[in-house]
Amino acid sequence: MTDLTLTNSMLISPRSLMLSAWLGHIPFASWLIEQLEPRSIVELGTHRGASFLSICQAVQEQGLTSRVFAVDTWEGDEHAGFYGDDIYNELHDYQQRNYAGISEMLRMRFNEALEYFADDSIDLLHVDGLHTYEAVREDFETWLPKLSSRAVVMFHDTCVRERGFGVWQYWSEISRQYPSFEFTHTHGLGVLLVGGERNPALTALADRSASGEFAVINRLFDVLGSNIKRAEEIERVYVGLAEARSEVNRLGALAHELQQSVAQAGQQLNEARSGALEAQQALLLYREQAERELVQVREHAAQGLAQCREESGQELLRLREQSERELQQYREQSERELQQYREQADRNVVTPDDLQRVVAEQRSQAVDELQERLGMQMEARLQEMFSPGLEGNAQKLDLLLRPWWRR
Repeated sequence: MTDLTLTNSMLISPRSLMLSAWLGHIPFASWLIEQLEPRSIVELGTHRGASFLSICQAVQEQGLTSRVFAVDTWEGDEHAGFYGDDIYNELHDYQQRNYAGISEMLRMRFNEALEYFADDSIDLLHVDGLHTYEAVREDFETWLPKLSSRAVVMFHDTCVRERGFGVWQYWSEISRQYPSFEFTHTHGLGVLLVGGERNPALTALADRSASGEFAVINRLFDVLGSNIKRAEEIERVYVGLAEARSEVNRLGALAHELQQSVAQAGQQLNEARSGALEAQQALLLYREQAERELVQVREHAAQGLAQCREESGQELLRLREQSERELQQYREQSERELQQYREQADRNVVTPDDLQRVVAEQRSQAVDELQERLGMQMEARLQEMFSPGLEGNAQKLDLLLRPWWRR
């Protein structure tokens, strides 16, 4: 353990903390930047930027002239999941505000970015793209010519053996070809010393790993990384508390609005009840008034009917007397005419049957005319007596029977 000295670079405190599987390796990445002092750093697969931003911060804090490049489509894949432009936009905004002078984000596929780097120019390569065996192997082999003589390559997720991850398999093969060491915490990080000009501190760690003495080093950086992970968890708790407070305030405001709405609704309900009570009282008054008017109409109708009956009885009696007088007059006239016909018959020698027939026709005609005239007089008189009263009563009955709210 005497070969590894604790330095300030190991105690880096990330300015930007985010939930990431890379947080536990930030202390080592900072120490690695200090030891290697790379001229060009390339990261294949950046996502939210936990490793990219920590490397940028280490370069900036240590005053190095390194250039840091992040290559990614920022569209996602089957392992990281697929996402929209919001992640790229947020990361790019932060990078431009804090590390625009030392870093660059290349939004393209890994093989499309190859032409922007000269051979033997990259001192530190971080492979963290699609994690299948084939993809990791292709990433390393296609970028191998771009690595310098003192290049170091980091492979993330060397300890993940699920969901089609194949980094562990390729690491088991490639780590036999170059000096290397592996951290087993935070999903695993393999460090491969590819260049022939190897940094002594890194070579010492590779020798420890080869001799089985790397556990203490692994534990040291695990503890240092755990502090950052706990800091991120605490920050998430604070963010959660702030969101909870905001939600509590929102719910309090909503509760206040609901209380006001309930009070307003109660006031409206009381007003509605008062209006309903007034309407009920008005209905009772209208009903009582209608019943009184109905009684008055019935009494008036009964009085009118009784009066009509009395007047009609008197009129009928007068008409009967008049008809009897007129009938008596027709009888007397008929007797006179009969006498005249008899006298004429005596002169004209008329038979008794002819005479009887003529007399019957005259009498029948006279009776018909009398009945018709009496009937017309009776109808006219009855209509004169009954129509005005009945029409007025009908109007009153219609008014009473009409619903009160239509008046």
